[in-house]
Amino acid sequence: MTRILAAGLAALALAPAAFAQAQYARVLVVPPFSLEEYADRGAVGLLVPGAGPEITREDALAALVRGRVQHSLLDGEPAGEPLIELGGSARRATIYVSLPARGEHANDRRYPIAVVGAGYRGLLVSDSTRIAGLVSIVDVAPTALRTQAALEWQPDAGAAAALTDLDERIDEKNAARLPASLVTAAVLALLALFRPRSVVLGFSLALAANLVLGLVAAPAWLMVGAIAVAAAAAPFLARVPLAAAIGTVVLAYLLSLAADTSIVALSPFGPSQSGRFYGISNLIETLMLVPAFAGVALLARRPLVAAGLAAVTLVSVAGSRFGADGGGAIVLVAGFLVLAARLSDVALTPRRLALAGGAALMLALAFVGLDAATGGSSHVTESLGSGGLPGDLGDRLELSARRAVSSWGAALIVVAGLGFLVHCGMRRPRFPVTDALLVAVAVSLLVNDTPSDVAGFGALACGAVWRWERVRRQDDGV
Repeated sequence: MTRILAAGLAALALAPAAFAQAQYARVLVVPPFSLEEYADRGAVGLLVPGAGPEITREDALAALVRGRVQHSLLDGEPAGEPLIELGGSARRATIYVSLPARGEHANDRRYPIAVVGAGYRGLLVSDSTRIAGLVSIVDVAPTALRTQAALEWQPDAGAAAALTDLDERIDEKNAARLPASLVTAAVLALLALFRPRSVVLGFSLALAANLVLGLVAAPAWLMVGAIAVAAAAAPFLARVPLAAAIGTVVLAYLLSLAADTSIVALSPFGPSQSGRFYGISNLIETLMLVPAFAGVALLARRPLVAAGLAAVTLVSVAGSRFGADGGGAIVLVAGFLVLAARLSDVALTPRRLALAGGAALMLALAFVGLDAATGGSSHVTESLGSGGLPGDLGDRLELSARRAVSSWGAALIVVAGLGFLVHCGMRRPRFPVTDALLVAVAVSLLVNDTPSDVAGFGALACGAVWRWERVRRQDDGV
């Protein structure tokens, strides 16, 4: 009798845990459907089925039941045991999901998803994407289990129409990204060659135009033209105080990210929504190095103001509530340390560079830890908290290497960029902002995973800023 009673008590103690693991909602994989079909009786959204440039139905199904994704350049299928089962009898809610057809496809399409029951109405909202209506496939399993990472919803009487507009905006900005990058690079290179005094302002105006385009829906050709025209206008705005213009642009990014992360996310240079959904992309981060470092150098005689600009830039790029770019924290801190040393006429010996690198890593980790301690949450803080940071850095290095050779175009940009960066490092005379850029770009190539963006625009930035610093020194009669 005692053993029976003990077994009964143990069963009662374990019952809540067992019920906690039971699925709150059933998950049905169905053919593609019209969003209007469920908009009036549930919450609807657009589902991104995986991470990386390619996707297969098999990888999407594995991600669906396991609640995690693996980048397609890192073999695609996520590891781990299934968290949920598909199908089953009706529960409190039903999640209808469409997935890619069999075979390999470009991961540039979003699929309909609907949650019906349990009070869901309007647009689906996901903490993993931070764009209303956009859902990652990793959100489905937590929603079926009703954990803290479950999808929520927000009222929207025109949810289906809003999602159609969102889908078109993502397509347009993705179509604009490459041509906008190439045209902007060409304009900035021409400024560096023929109007070097205006090139830093050109970088700032390109960033400003990109941010404005995140606020409005526009066709791809208009996005490309707007950013190019904005950068090209720099020589005609020579009377604009450069430090004030830089501070305004950096602050505008901070405020935009604080108000609505989708502004930067849906800008032409923002994340591609194929794995990374929100925050500062490596392309924006690399472009922002120029005004950030140049602005601090211009304000060197006002150290408190210079420190304020550096702090705003760091929070904008790396704060989990804002840019959420953990690699950017290391990049910026390393660059700012080198810049401070060079502005103080401290020689950059190999030993001091190694010490600066270690200090940058420790300060960046401290920043991320403080961010997490004050309630910030992102993939970076989660990785640091779970002890998975070394593994994530290893994955980034592997992903970076695979992206560098993923196409002839990417390989050409990386090789040419690295070659020009070496040339800039050997060039004389040496200047403070250029040295800070060289170190920052070198660090970025190690901690970020888009080598063509970093090497290409990093090389352009170093060459352009070297010309700008040389002209400034000539103007000062040095």
